[in-house]
Amino acid sequence: MKIFLSFLFFLITTISFAYVPDVLPPMEDPMLMTVWGESQEIDTVNYFCSNLFIARDYVPGATLEQMKMGASFGKAKESEGDIFYHFYTPGTQYRTLIVIAGGGSERHLGDISRVVEMAAEIKKENGLVMIIDIDVDDSGDDSIKAEFARRLIPFTDAVIFAGSSRENYASALYEGSPIVLKLSVVVDLLIVFERDFGGGRCCD
Repeated sequence: MKIFLSFLFFLITTISFAYVPDVLPPMEDPMLMTVWGESQEIDTVNYFCSNLFIARDYVPGATLEQMKMGASFGKAKESEGDIFYHFYTPGTQYRTLIVIAGGGSERHLGDISRVVEMAAEIKKENGLVMIIDIDVDDSGDDSIKAEFARRLIPFTDAVIFAGSSRENYASALYEGSPIVLKLSVVVDLLIVFERDFGGGRCCD
């Protein structure tokens, strides 16, 4: 279990493209990670990123107003021992938005607007938007996931499926649409997200 959680942690907190350098676009800090939908995998991510060390801004319910305040939402975080945390001055404009997606239900339908607004704001400054769908069991309502994809894909640079089906995204994809990468195991995702910010192996 600890090994699995470690893989999941580095998947989200360390970004790299050594494994597929010509496939995924470059990603920049500051980075904001937020969540849409629900699944068992998201519950694990929420617990892990909310209670243990994470070197990025991870806010499941982040809003457009908060994002506009910049890194750490514009305020220095007082935390002893976080000597590796503050890569950017609080308030620095976000350059990357990662939406961690799970399964969708009726109550998540209204939440689509939140992530779409944030993605549109990031793209105004030529930032990068990525969807990482970790809904391995394809839970939830397929029509709601399809609506999520339809509205968010136009602002998205890359979509990664971590074992989940791409069928709910199929109708939203078009020529010139985002890069789509299917990686069936967490280890593959770890390799993808290891180079740029995984150099400090002392923190592993």
